[in-house]
Amino acid sequence: MPNTALSLSQEVSPRVRGLFIKNLGDFQTELARVLAGFLPSLVVWQQRKELPALTFRSLRRVQDLRQRGRELGVSFEEMHFSGAVAGRGLIEKLCSAPNTGDLFQAGMVIIHSALIKGIEDYLKRNDDVYDLPSVALLEADRDELKAQIAWAQNALQQLAAEQCSIPSEEFIGAISEACADLPKILSEHNVRSATPIKTGRRIGVLPFNDAKLPSGFRHLEFGPEGLAKAADYAARSRYHASNFLQEVQAADSCASMLFEAPDMPWDFYLDLSRHTWDEARHAMFGEAKLAELGTSAAEAGLSTKAYAMRQTLTPLDRYAALSTQEADAFPGKHIGLKDSVAHKDALSAKAWSYDIADETQHLRFGTKWIPVMIEMVGEPRSYEQVKVDACNWRESVLAEVYKPAAATFEKGKK
Repeated sequence: MPNTALSLSQEVSPRVRGLFIKNLGDFQTELARVLAGFLPSLVVWQQRKELPALTFRSLRRVQDLRQRGRELGVSFEEMHFSGAVAGRGLIEKLCSAPNTGDLFQAGMVIIHSALIKGIEDYLKRNDDVYDLPSVALLEADRDELKAQIAWAQNALQQLAAEQCSIPSEEFIGAISEACADLPKILSEHNVRSATPIKTGRRIGVLPFNDAKLPSGFRHLEFGPEGLAKAADYAARSRYHASNFLQEVQAADSCASMLFEAPDMPWDFYLDLSRHTWDEARHAMFGEAKLAELGTSAAEAGLSTKAYAMRQTLTPLDRYAALSTQEADAFPGKHIGLKDSVAHKDALSAKAWSYDIADETQHLRFGTKWIPVMIEMVGEPRSYEQVKVDACNWRESVLAEVYKPAAATFEKGKK
């Protein structure tokens, strides 16, 4: 009789049932981080610019799940300990995806399908009034997973048509086998502590030291050529559009950092996913303006130099470099906004306005999270010194890399 009572107590306990919600949220956090880590390797432009939005949407669903878990009495620590996540072995297998086709088929079709099964199993045991607040959130998460499966299936058709990368039976079979017990693991996993990761992560093929150029894009080794001081507005608007397009490198850097970052408070990953999506949107601002000017993103071209150089930095210094760059760029952004308004260029004015709003938020993110990361990794430098080092790196290292483009431009003017 006591055993029966104990079993009943566990079965009806909100805290025990909420354990599934916690594990689901933690697993989806790590899954989103891995998918983000592959962003710099995507060669289909449409997929490169759209995946960041999916990553952010996934973590927004997790944010809701975490809040519901707290309401049910589940212990959701502020910190996210990646080593304690349910299904950790499956996550690590995914980090070895041989190509983009394997990533989409395994990470967004097979694993998402297993997560949907787990959610639906949970919902079958919660079809009465008691846990209705969980139902809407889980249904929203399930619907997002279904939408991402559809996106991935379309992406796989694109890859097959362009013969970019076809899923390998061996890898897909291994992931499918590992997924078999995922719903059960999410219901039962209960690790109470884990050693925090304090260094940049390296698992499988991640992270990538350099980004790939999207198919059909012109390669700009040193970025867009400089702009003459006497350039007219048509030349200025084209130049700025090309530079907006280069923000895909910032999206790639943020995405790789989302995977690599040490264990941090969970909200950091949500903010960084938003930062990643914003930078992808900024690249799309440039694409839209270039189209208005009668050209294309592929014709304008991309560089990967900034991404590759930032990959030589630790996640802390990389994040600081991106944040300080945001702060220093505001004067030029406001000049660009005034210039576009004066020339009645609505598309460029909107791009500048939203860019300023987004970058202001990114600066807030950096001000909030750099001191936290300093503490998490045991960095001996002060916050101010980290910022100074980031500024010095941009001026003495990154700027030097782009000097050949400026030199070529100066030579062309003679």
